[in-house]
Amino acid sequence: MKKTKIFSLIITATLVTSLMAGCGSQKNLDGQADSTVSDKSPITITMYLQNGTAKNAQFSDPIAKEITKETGVTLKIETPVANNDQVPLMIASGKYPDIIFGKDDTSKLVSAGALIPLDNYIKDCPNIQKIYSPYLSRLRYSLADPHIYTLGVFGVQPPGTELWNDGGLFQLQNAVLKDQGYPKLKTLNDYENAIKAYKAKYPTINGQKTIGLSLCADGWLWLCSLSDSSTSALGYPDNGEWQVDPKTCKAEYKFLNPAMKGYYKWLNKMNDEGLLDPDSFTQKHDQYIAKISSGRVLAVADASWDFSDSQNALNQANMPERTYIALPVVMNSKLKNASMTDMGYSADAGVGITKSCKNPKRVMEFLNWLSSDEGQVLVNWGIKGVNYDVINGKRVVTAAEKAKAQADSIKGINSGIGLYTFPFPQRADGVKDPTGNYYTGNSKESIAENYNSAMKETLKAYGATLEKDLYPPTSDFKSPSCGAAWTLSLPPDSDVTLVVNKADAVSEKDLPQIVMASPADFDEKWDDYQTELKSTGIEKTGTEFTKLLLDRVKLWNSK
Repeated sequence: MKKTKIFSLIITATLVTSLMAGCGSQKNLDGQADSTVSDKSPITITMYLQNGTAKNAQFSDPIAKEITKETGVTLKIETPVANNDQVPLMIASGKYPDIIFGKDDTSKLVSAGALIPLDNYIKDCPNIQKIYSPYLSRLRYSLADPHIYTLGVFGVQPPGTELWNDGGLFQLQNAVLKDQGYPKLKTLNDYENAIKAYKAKYPTINGQKTIGLSLCADGWLWLCSLSDSSTSALGYPDNGEWQVDPKTCKAEYKFLNPAMKGYYKWLNKMNDEGLLDPDSFTQKHDQYIAKISSGRVLAVADASWDFSDSQNALNQANMPERTYIALPVVMNSKLKNASMTDMGYSADAGVGITKSCKNPKRVMEFLNWLSSDEGQVLVNWGIKGVNYDVINGKRVVTAAEKAKAQADSIKGINSGIGLYTFPFPQRADGVKDPTGNYYTGNSKESIAENYNSAMKETLKAYGATLEKDLYPPTSDFKSPSCGAAWTLSLPPDSDVTLVVNKADAVSEKDLPQIVMASPADFDEKWDDYQTELKSTGIEKTGTEFTKLLLDRVKLWNSK
């Protein structure tokens, strides 16, 4: 890979004011047209979406049609076949779509020369510059190769913007809390006792056997339900499979931490007492979702986004009391749940343009339009007069749209709202546009308003307005200078990558066996696991991973 000088001309004083240059100017917000993109001739742009599903691939909804109307672009989106990663096959053939979201395979694509540098194109795309300011330098690939190959994924949130979502993992049914008089649950033992008492009192729900705590370890999802939950319980922020000192960026593979043993011993106890779903490590994700949707699962250790379909199904079935609230429980009362830590914008790899693309300038013009105020409002709010109106200067969802959303759990498939945010450039919650409205459809008020009746009752009982109010505030935690460790792209086929992959494979294999073992065998199995982990060389790799994090900080701060 050729090295290049680190460009320093992108972040300039003209970032915000040069909005009429290069990639074309846009309409003003909410339909006040003054000009359009420079080229609206029909074009089909092919795209591969690594973690996409069938609903992402349609591009036939009203929002997609409006995107085509405004830009001339039709996206032809492909997703993994039978959940199999297609990137290695593309690399082997040397044939790629126009744009690609390679997720964890991005470093492989860069190494293979599949992605073109975007540096010079970005200079002519003021909306892209604006959306990533002041984090443009974080889009660079590495110190050795400081090109920009992909645009950062996830919503960009300027420093100091308030966090509204807690990201908690220990979910409990509102029905359980109400039945027990809304107790204050602080520790895993409190959480366990609430599950145990309710399950004993109600051995069946809707004619089916009550399940205490259910996990899902189907494929990579073990990282959410089985791994991330341990991080949360020990009072650490989310750094994936690492624990990182926010001041020094010193990293350690988290399962080497002796405190981890206590969390998995708790899960082992839950299993022994019949409180853990015996299917936790064998069920497929669709089976997990269907089980939760029945209303008989009292608790899950999972991110809300992973089982949102179940929450929607429970609301549709008029069972709001069976939906879940995320609680800030930890191993012991001396710890704080760190879910509200501001990890900073890490610019995890998003979409990139491949060498197979015949018209990269047109693709960048399209991405620049998506990054514009007009584009961001469209993909987040929908069409003015259909999905939202502007009343007294305030953007509000129409009554018809609200009714539709309440009746339709797959709103995104039908309307397209929210389908073209991730993994494209996007604003985060809490960021306001020039009209004083939020770019996204979320506000503290709308979040509170959209809670179902059971959630509102629970929060009121705890003296809270939002779910995040239950958690220790962001101000209690230091934001790390190196961002979230899990977003760091490891060099493909390097010794670090190989060792980390081996260690992760050992953890994915051994942890379920440890949890499901007889309590009498737990200590021996845990010791065997530690021995196998250390045999991969993961202890020394922590030093190398720390160096990569420190290199990232140098890269981000370089000019």
